[in-house]
Amino acid sequence: MAKIIFSSILILIILCIDYYLWHAYKNSLLDRSFLRVLFWGLTLITVGLIFYPAINSNMTLYPPYMVVIFGFTFSIVVSKIAMILPLLVDDVFRVFRYIFNALFVQKSFSLGGQAISRLEFLKNTALALGAITLSIFSYGIIIGRFDFRKHYVSLKLKSYPKTARPLKIVQISDLHLGSFQRKDKLSQAVELINQEQADLIFFTGDLVNNHAAEAQPFVEILSKLKSNYGNYAVLGNHDYADYIGLDIRTQEGLTKWQDNFKEISLYFKQANFDLLLNENRLISIDQAELNIVGVENWGDGRFSKYGNLEKAMQNTKEGIPTLLLSHDPTHWENQVLPFSQNIDLQFAGHTHGMQFGIEIGGVKWSPSQWKYKYWAGLYQKGQQYLYVNRGIGHLGYPGRVGILPEITILEIQST
Repeated sequence: MAKIIFSSILILIILCIDYYLWHAYKNSLLDRSFLRVLFWGLTLITVGLIFYPAINSNMTLYPPYMVVIFGFTFSIVVSKIAMILPLLVDDVFRVFRYIFNALFVQKSFSLGGQAISRLEFLKNTALALGAITLSIFSYGIIIGRFDFRKHYVSLKLKSYPKTARPLKIVQISDLHLGSFQRKDKLSQAVELINQEQADLIFFTGDLVNNHAAEAQPFVEILSKLKSNYGNYAVLGNHDYADYIGLDIRTQEGLTKWQDNFKEISLYFKQANFDLLLNENRLISIDQAELNIVGVENWGDGRFSKYGNLEKAMQNTKEGIPTLLLSHDPTHWENQVLPFSQNIDLQFAGHTHGMQFGIEIGGVKWSPSQWKYKYWAGLYQKGQQYLYVNRGIGHLGYPGRVGILPEITILEIQST
């Protein structure tokens, strides 16, 4: 019901936007019948694409073409919103011009007489802004979402043995395979990862969007990921089937939830990942020992809190590097930093960098920073670190603009 209410509100907003744009351009741009059909046809398609998933909670995999259709529909809606801004400025000018004419020219507030026309340059500005926005978001769908980028990070840990060679860890996160769709592109990402000949591979959650079944077509490809000393993973908030309306207070809902959990755990095993469910592993790599700790999802606010850090840290060895896999970066400040035992480095994901932003030179900006204090890259508090991966997949908008899919190559050595 909540999805239907939200979708209905969103549809109402979109209809208001289209009605506003229609009145702005109907006498000039939209005076041809085919343009009218195109304009309102796109509106109907948008309404259908928003409402249909809201009443079909059991939907899992979309055909690849549907992912693209969703993406371009989203891009058109964003472009329309961009177009509104100059038109609103135009309407403010028109109000002031009306008041000026009424007070000093016509000496009357009567609405009769010649209508005050829109400023053509603002109408043209709105069209240009809409076209630019549509082009940018379309580029994000066609090119950006599969433009994999490697981020190389070097980190010195006081607890890492001085005699040990540097340790290479590859981190990936947020595959969201229900949206990914393209097997060839996932194979390309796997090839890029294997080129690094990593000691360890970490996956920090959100394998799927909603259902474990979304991962099944991709398990064989993921099983080709190679590292020298093991692949480790944790679950993210989307991996628990929490967003499909299951009522786990009922036996039927609980059974479906448990079946999904067993299924996704099986897929991790088939993909050769050691799935850490509030537990840890002590491993040795040449002259270095490491605690690898993994918690189930723990997120601030409304996000699920299956993670149990105290349980995960039980019996970890003291005096050696402790590396934590925890999907949500809010876990770091809320529980990891104040924890009684030292955790040198947390690997997280979750934010995707909002899949939109700017990273050029020293400029780093994304709307994600309005919600998350730690949203992409490396952070430090004292001798403790957090690395937030930008994600390799996408959710919602099937594209990336500025914040590109990330493969992290993190090298650890002694101070």
